[in-house]
Amino acid sequence: MRLLLLPLLCLPALSAAATDVIVADFEGEDFGSWKVTGSAFGKGPVAGSLPGQMQVSGFIGQRLVNGYHGGDDALGTLESPEFKVERKFLNFLIGGGRFPGETCMDLLLDGKVVRTATGRYTQPGGSERLDWQTWDVADLAGKSVSLRITDKRTGTWGHINVDNIVQSDAPKTLELKKEFAITDRYLIWPVSRDPSQRQRFWFTLDGEEKPLLYADICLSNNPDFWVFTDLADHQGRKVTVTGTIPGVLGDAWEKVKISDTYPGEEVIYQEELRPQYHFSSRRGWLNDPNGMVWHDGQWHLFYQHNPYNHGWHNMTWGHAVSSDLFHWKEKPPGLQPDQEGYMYSGSGIFAPKGSTALPVKGDSLVLAYTANGNHGYEPGHKVVQSLAFSEDGGKTFTKFKGNPVLPHVVAENRDPKIFWHEPSKHWVMPLYYDGEDYGIYTSPDMVKWEKTSDYKIPTDGECPDLFELPVDGDAKNTRWIAWGAQGKYMLGSFDGKTFKPESGPHQHYFGAAYAGQSYDNAPDKRRVHIGWMRDTGAGFQGMPFNLQMTLPMDFTLRKQGDGIRLWSEPSKEVEGIRSATKDLNGLAFSSGQVDPLAEFKGGQYEIEAVIDVAATTASEVGFRIFDDHAAIWKPGDEQFTGARGKQAPVDGKLNVRIFVDTVSMEVFVNGTYVSKFIRQLPGTKPIRIVANGGEVKFDTLKVHTLKSVWK
Repeated sequence: MRLLLLPLLCLPALSAAATDVIVADFEGEDFGSWKVTGSAFGKGPVAGSLPGQMQVSGFIGQRLVNGYHGGDDALGTLESPEFKVERKFLNFLIGGGRFPGETCMDLLLDGKVVRTATGRYTQPGGSERLDWQTWDVADLAGKSVSLRITDKRTGTWGHINVDNIVQSDAPKTLELKKEFAITDRYLIWPVSRDPSQRQRFWFTLDGEEKPLLYADICLSNNPDFWVFTDLADHQGRKVTVTGTIPGVLGDAWEKVKISDTYPGEEVIYQEELRPQYHFSSRRGWLNDPNGMVWHDGQWHLFYQHNPYNHGWHNMTWGHAVSSDLFHWKEKPPGLQPDQEGYMYSGSGIFAPKGSTALPVKGDSLVLAYTANGNHGYEPGHKVVQSLAFSEDGGKTFTKFKGNPVLPHVVAENRDPKIFWHEPSKHWVMPLYYDGEDYGIYTSPDMVKWEKTSDYKIPTDGECPDLFELPVDGDAKNTRWIAWGAQGKYMLGSFDGKTFKPESGPHQHYFGAAYAGQSYDNAPDKRRVHIGWMRDTGAGFQGMPFNLQMTLPMDFTLRKQGDGIRLWSEPSKEVEGIRSATKDLNGLAFSSGQVDPLAEFKGGQYEIEAVIDVAATTASEVGFRIFDDHAAIWKPGDEQFTGARGKQAPVDGKLNVRIFVDTVSMEVFVNGTYVSKFIRQLPGTKPIRIVANGGEVKFDTLKVHTLKSVWK
């Protein structure tokens, strides 16, 4: 057994390229001369995973130290005999929980901790893979030290795994610290799509004590694509980046630099799967729209964002602005992960002078967000609600020093949607709790909050919105809409403190759309809404960006049948991106006839149709998109493809608007919204008219080619 190499002669100096010295390889059946306490580490090294544990990988040989004996709640220590430092570096494999002082391996000198290391994870998920870490111990040459492996943490990731502790003159990992003068906008990074390659980096401005941000980046010698840290707001300053990377990535680190561009920018928005009139981020992952606020002629769109890779991680608030809801210009991030943790979803608010207790001199833009401390770098933080403010029209945001303004309440408590309630003269914050439960809080100044009530949206959850709309445009007859992430909503009344439901849940979204949010202060009292299209199909595989927003749409309330329902239409600004139009108004079409749209070409277009139901005899009417994707209504049961419930004619008409972009399809049918991801396969027809078993009569049929908003 080679468990612990006994102390060798102390050399007067560390020799270059000397043979490695194995401290412990943990290939024996017991721990030998190591002292064991508690039960976490069992009686000896183990051959991989333990019962109930995910697959353990990354260790060398047949065995390793595994602290999962008895699960995450078992506790214990494992301490080595003393040994002398004989090489410049101590390399070792480590995995498990990232809880300093609780799940860790420490290097002890005279009983004091002089080096420490932990695993990677604090939250459910992750991997039981062991990764190399390296301590530079050149300053300890010739001294006698010992190692202590500790597990005194219970709960998720309450264990530590270790293997193959070796003294060497070649580091397995590199400790990085480099200062960059910010003379251009971007700090560029070559990255892999492989999430297992994540390494954590810290960014500090001008030597400040607290980091500006931290990020897990998959640095790669052979990049799948390049990403960037957008430093446009910090020109003229200096940023210091620190971190630890595998030694083999030294060449990749040398490519990280300040630049006025990034590899791939020359073809940005021209990629094969890039949406041409839906918002998608230049690089990285995109999900929930956040912080939607209109100010000084600009629509601000913030969104959940991972700037550094294709998948979810590093939750940041991306930021883009537009004067017309279609031509978006990306700005530096509005909020980035820091000591509060990840920046989860929230809302944007225009706050007039004197309406808040925030340290602002005049009007301001405020971001209300969930700070998810569970993903932070300091143990013990919770999920709380915080604020940031801008006094320069949304160019830069400062996080409030008094955060959190609402401490952890219960469960997930997140996604604050703050708005001003004029009759009550106070701010209101709907907040998601868990399951189908929500709470309402009020504040006179946006800083001090008081809970006033609870409400539910049965079978829905997350991302609340709460707003008032007139019914059929009658300002004296209004309803409040309590909205959830899945596009379900309750109709009712709201007195500034309590929402009282009258009907629901009603379903408005169908298909891919999720987590939508609306602008509270849009011009002309419009209720403009944008959702996130999550991947329910082909998606964006292989691209350096991922997912897109829905079309902007305007919400109204209308009487339909025996009730009141939400009605959505594409926002009128879409008319500004139309180019050529094919007009077939008055068309009567039967299957077997020559399809007047058979020769239509193009991958970005809008179909605008009004079907005269009384004059239509077909049993199925509508369209097929690129052959495989149906948008069909059945008069017999009034069902439309992808939507549940009846889509009844209004005044004898069926109003249909279909929008096709590079990989998506959205349908508005009599105010209901359906969306999905598609593929435009070679050899298929962009549009086919469907009139099965009879004739369809169109009052209106127009096909508008839509221009790219990126050109």
